[in-house]
Amino acid sequence: MQQNVGVLIIGVKGAVATTLMSASLSALSNKKQYFALPSEQDPAFSDLALVPLSAMRFGGWDVASASLAESIKHHQVIPLHTQMEINAQLEQVFVKPGITLVPAPIHDELDPNLRRAQQAKTLRELVDTLRNDIKAFKVKEQVEQVVILDLSSTAPGLDDADCHQSLDLFEQVLDLPMDKALELNTINEGMLYAYAAITEACPCINFTPSKTFDIPALVALAEQKLVPLCGKDGKTGQTLYKTAIAPMLKQRALQVTGWYSTNILGNRDGEVLDHPAHRKTKIDSKRAVLSDILGYDDFDHQVHIHYYKPRGDEKEAWDNVDFEGWFGVPMQMKINWLGSDSILAAPLAADLIRWMVYLSQQGEVGVIEALSSYFKSPLQVQTHDFFAQVQDLRNYIAKLNHQN
Repeated sequence: MQQNVGVLIIGVKGAVATTLMSASLSALSNKKQYFALPSEQDPAFSDLALVPLSAMRFGGWDVASASLAESIKHHQVIPLHTQMEINAQLEQVFVKPGITLVPAPIHDELDPNLRRAQQAKTLRELVDTLRNDIKAFKVKEQVEQVVILDLSSTAPGLDDADCHQSLDLFEQVLDLPMDKALELNTINEGMLYAYAAITEACPCINFTPSKTFDIPALVALAEQKLVPLCGKDGKTGQTLYKTAIAPMLKQRALQVTGWYSTNILGNRDGEVLDHPAHRKTKIDSKRAVLSDILGYDDFDHQVHIHYYKPRGDEKEAWDNVDFEGWFGVPMQMKINWLGSDSILAAPLAADLIRWMVYLSQQGEVGVIEALSSYFKSPLQVQTHDFFAQVQDLRNYIAKLNHQN
């Protein structure tokens, strides 16, 4: 019998998180309801017995004050009849106020019980509250395995620091007086969640472009605690098709001379990305893939993101690709992608939970490079070519099964 698995989400009231939870609750209550997952489409994985969506028990943290039901209604992704069916179950979900060092620039009313840096003496004190939350969630849901899924808003970029390179130095900053730690500005909220999660032996997924556990100090901690990690920045729309189309152009010996990409979105993610420091983190993540695939970078590659409130969760992407063939004859490709951001992202998040549980059971630890097909900026990346990434995962699982 399949055991239930706990999932604690950072940003649990966001559009992707509530879409994921709604699907799980619907799958649990309505046996006829089916939610397709990418891993189920590949025969290579058919015998793995990955944890089903209906066996996931959710909880998490958020900075917003709205209830889960109010959040789902606000995001306008889930059909109204489904909202009505799961409202009672949503009231039972384990939700705790998030931690914040510097609140994200969103218009939502903030939770009055938000755990703010100013209320704690040290960063470690904030970490301890998160560790206690993880322990309480395990007891409430009666689960042994908990996966931490970061779906929080994109954080501003953070410069490399000495404490990122050494676990000892990282922990020294955790123990500094709070004003000194904040003055250094070397540790963000995502790192605190990651440190707490890894310390509690929870596999971690970073679906955001923010810097969290992808520093040597926390990778070392994960290896000590025998915890698998994967990230970062879920590949759901524009970058997904760019990493599929670019290999095609390369294979046909068509030289790209320019690739112009723009996005408009109106959900909370778009609202946060309307601020330059947060937007830069996302654009840097989206911009990196083409040169790696094509093998050259002497072309004009532009990436733009715009917040447009009426669009809501319906993300739209436009691309103009200029390329040339023999005799330098110019050609173009125009792409217009319209998709629900959360409906595209939630199945990937569910799949990553399944993989983290499975790989943890197989004894895999540290950064799992083979899950790169799910991410825009995969950690320790070998290639950005989508089809090569998918094959990497097949090869990895086949090798793992052979060893075991």
